[in-house]
Amino acid sequence: MNETRAIFFDVDGTLLDSKTHIVPASTLETLKILRQLGHKIAISTGRNFEACQQAKVTSIIDWDGYVTSNGQQLYDKNQHCFYQYAMDPATVRQIEEIVVEDGLNIQFKGQPDFMRFEADENVKAAHDFFKLPFPTLTKPYQGEDITMILVYAPIGYDYQKFMNLSGTLVMPGESNYADIVSDSHSKYTGIKQFLQRWGMSDSYIAFGDSLNDMEMFKYADVSVAMGNGNAFLKEKATMITDSVLEDGIYHACKKLNLI
Repeated sequence: MNETRAIFFDVDGTLLDSKTHIVPASTLETLKILRQLGHKIAISTGRNFEACQQAKVTSIIDWDGYVTSNGQQLYDKNQHCFYQYAMDPATVRQIEEIVVEDGLNIQFKGQPDFMRFEADENVKAAHDFFKLPFPTLTKPYQGEDITMILVYAPIGYDYQKFMNLSGTLVMPGESNYADIVSDSHSKYTGIKQFLQRWGMSDSYIAFGDSLNDMEMFKYADVSVAMGNGNAFLKEKATMITDSVLEDGIYHACKKLNLI
């Protein structure tokens, strides 16, 4: 048997095709083989856990863990949350102020999730990309625990105002949005916690397609960018595979002698 590896998969544009929102049969078969060979396989996504459930990716295989909300919420193999981090309230208020000043919209990821304003065209476009409903609750931020923020803006919008805020990590997405989390957290910080829980070395393999995968690519000994992925991310990857629908995960795992 080959060496047991820890392998982390993004969801949108990696496991799921962004247009059809299906997991290809070749990917499902690859995941089954990886499990049978004893590899640790986990999700690593900007989605929160509930959004992963809505996309039905939590039930396609017995995952060994879930890095969600870009590392700010971690779930074990039994789907129990064992770690959650709330953003600094002062920073959340600063982000909200910029959104209001620039005429944008924002989603606060909490319990429950809520929007600042009614859904506009940017919100609708982003959620059409995700194939997820947007929250119907709209209200100002009032000090609730927030694990992640989505700012909605036109494609090509300059998020520099948000990037200038102390303590934030801003990750523009592949549609009309950007993920914003604490700069003390990322997919990589969540991955580190899992490697420690599993008693494994810092070595891992990451599959992704967008800018919120940058941190986990930076520290992976093998980083695989999907053929449909962001051009800048591809420059940072150690391997570029085919697109989701062209069996990219299967082909990469074969080339890496994982299956």
